[in-house]
Amino acid sequence: MLGAAPLRAATSVTQLRTGLDLLAAGKGQAGLGQRVALLTHAGAVDARGRRSVDVVHGLLGDRLTALLSPEHGLAGKVAAGEKVADDRDAASGLPIISLYGARREPPSELLERIDTLVIDLQDVGLRPFTYAATMADCLRAAARHKLAVLVLDRPNPLGGVKIDGPLVDPALTSNVGALPAPFRHGLTMGELARLIQTSERLECNLAVVQMDGWRRTMGSAAFRRGGVPFAPPSPNLRAPGAILAYAATVLIEGTNLSEGRGTARPFETVGAPWCDGKALAKTMSDLKLPGVRFAPVRFTPTASKHSGQACGGIGFTVRDEAAYDPLLTGLSLIAAVRRQHPQDFAFLEGKRPFFDLLIGQSWVRAALIAGDPPARIVSRWQEDAARFRRIVPRFQIYT
Repeated sequence: MLGAAPLRAATSVTQLRTGLDLLAAGKGQAGLGQRVALLTHAGAVDARGRRSVDVVHGLLGDRLTALLSPEHGLAGKVAAGEKVADDRDAASGLPIISLYGARREPPSELLERIDTLVIDLQDVGLRPFTYAATMADCLRAAARHKLAVLVLDRPNPLGGVKIDGPLVDPALTSNVGALPAPFRHGLTMGELARLIQTSERLECNLAVVQMDGWRRTMGSAAFRRGGVPFAPPSPNLRAPGAILAYAATVLIEGTNLSEGRGTARPFETVGAPWCDGKALAKTMSDLKLPGVRFAPVRFTPTASKHSGQACGGIGFTVRDEAAYDPLLTGLSLIAAVRRQHPQDFAFLEGKRPFFDLLIGQSWVRAALIAGDPPARIVSRWQEDAARFRRIVPRFQIYT
């Protein structure tokens, strides 16, 4: 397994403060009503590592009436895709209403009792990650009930410069393809909220508590040297490096390869019982993909695909964040495994194959099956990305 290595930052970083930190300092508090609900999770912490729940509850007291939780639950421990039940927060005593179980938006009986919805979620900068879809559902519900919405903004761990990937085919709209944005959108949650509100013409009073000190070139340096404590946004994204890897290997979830769930390095480890890790590592290394290195590994996942089975595969580490091209890397990995193991590798089947839902288009999988070079596939969606780049400045908050 390759060891972790320092990632080169695109720019020097100064201390930055998140929307939560600034709310605690007084900014945006005038926008808080008398009856507030908070959508958040364990990945949203302040500069001292305190949960958003505890900070906001400390500010509002009894004015904070309920908590809403996204995928993985408030504590961030529920496995991906598993339904989350309603609960009660032990520290605050507040009810937790799950938006990733029997319902996907706040219930009407709650919305009728509040005047403000606060949203504080740490996203990862990719359309398939479901937190922005949950935010979109909440914005729609808030618009119907004429509520104020206050988004406490946080860094995009992938930065805000690069935009890549296709837009979503309407036939493939899903919880992992719910945004009018490319696969890698380059926006913060506050900026995404502005995009969603405008694109859907939602009549809600939306405000964003902007970060202080964040720049679009920061990337993972916002956590490494920006002073923002890293708290995992989901159970298997345990470090900034895992999020960088996830930007490539989230596509593995649509195949019969293990993406490393149930290992020490999820999403940085990929393989299967039938995979020749040494050959795959050589093939991937020979491609000389920018900013990333590969090494053969042996692993036995304790969860998800191939649980309990000895697997061969690769571990990879991002060495140069600025040069790294996640989508080209992910497609190249899938193409290499298909060539080396044509009888064993498969895309997961379904009426709408999960790979298609993740990437947002069915033609990408068809092109991989046909043997099209990954670089050619990437070139085919550049007009989608360019179209988004032309419209996105109106939603951007930061430089």
